[in-house]
Amino acid sequence: MSILRKELKQLLNDKAALLSTLLLPFISTMILGFALANTFGSQAELDNVSIAIVESSGLDEDISVALDELAVDEELLRQTAVPDSLFANIDEEIGVDYFSDSEEFIEEDYTAVIAIPADYRYNVWLEQFGIESEREAEPFDVLLNSEQPREAIIVETMLNSYLEQVYVHAVLDEEEERSQNFGEVVVQGESPITSFEYYTYGMGVVYVFFTAGLMANFAFSEKKKKVYGRLLLANIQPVSYLFAKFVTSFFIVLLQLMVLFALSMLIFQLTVSQWGSFLAVIVVLCLSVASVASLLVAVTFRANSEKAANVFMLLIVSVLAFLGGSFFPTSDLSPVLAEIGRFTPNGHALQALIQSGQGATIGDVTGTLFYLSGFAVMLFVIAWIVFPSKGGTVK
Repeated sequence: MSILRKELKQLLNDKAALLSTLLLPFISTMILGFALANTFGSQAELDNVSIAIVESSGLDEDISVALDELAVDEELLRQTAVPDSLFANIDEEIGVDYFSDSEEFIEEDYTAVIAIPADYRYNVWLEQFGIESEREAEPFDVLLNSEQPREAIIVETMLNSYLEQVYVHAVLDEEEERSQNFGEVVVQGESPITSFEYYTYGMGVVYVFFTAGLMANFAFSEKKKKVYGRLLLANIQPVSYLFAKFVTSFFIVLLQLMVLFALSMLIFQLTVSQWGSFLAVIVVLCLSVASVASLLVAVTFRANSEKAANVFMLLIVSVLAFLGGSFFPTSDLSPVLAEIGRFTPNGHALQALIQSGQGATIGDVTGTLFYLSGFAVMLFVIAWIVFPSKGGTVK
């Protein structure tokens, strides 16, 4: 605890560096947001969203079968048909084409392909109206186009929101509290992300890695000033020093992101639909950055030079920002770059934050949470191995 107090005290004493670290992401967001505001817009995104529905039987055919067997009004069947009630209420800009399962079509032409199994609508109606059935409705399959990542996020979030409402209405029906406007679906994610929202996330996920390099430089400066040597003489274990840098980096990056998002919500009207998944992504991102900072500290101490930290800040962070889509959506430039960007930690975090902001739940970003958590553990273990066990102080 004493070494952690020392770390925090030193950071608070250097107010100029701390203030610039906290505000630089917001300033960059403001500059890029104003400069590239016209490159983001609702019409541009919605015009590119298209959905193909592949079904074994059409809605009218399924309604005809249900009318013969269920004592339900035809209009109510249309209002509660899944997923047709969704597509009856979304804007006309989103193209929806229906195909029978015997027809051929080109999947790459669509943002998403939804395959509806046989008797799906009928089985869902049985569940919605509380009619016992020997079989449950087999879920429909959704295939998202990896070459249209932003549009795919819109469709995925839209479907998740819609199915959650279907479930809620089914529960209300069991309690005899059915809403009369079931067909009115609120489509999350339909309002596209603005330039300020995009660059808030983009600058946030990249500047935190720049901070990791600064923390490594700061640690090496302590080593040159014999601060680290005096800590060893005070019986502070090298691994305790490394862990202190990990914890300090975590809290600095967390504070950096909190300031960025707070200012963006206040000034740019940034909104977050799912705080649970949003905060979870932020925490694992901070852990990842802290592990990167620990590794850079270990490398600089082992090499007895701050070159590794400087190369990371000047070169590696820029490459990560480019590939991860912090400067602009790489999918607009090349699907290959977009695919590569998904393997970068900042690219993973960027997409997960956008999804969470538009309504994705923790279950939807589980892949990112596991990826960043594993990334953090792996890098800290490597840092632990690389860090000089006997201190490696400068004589």
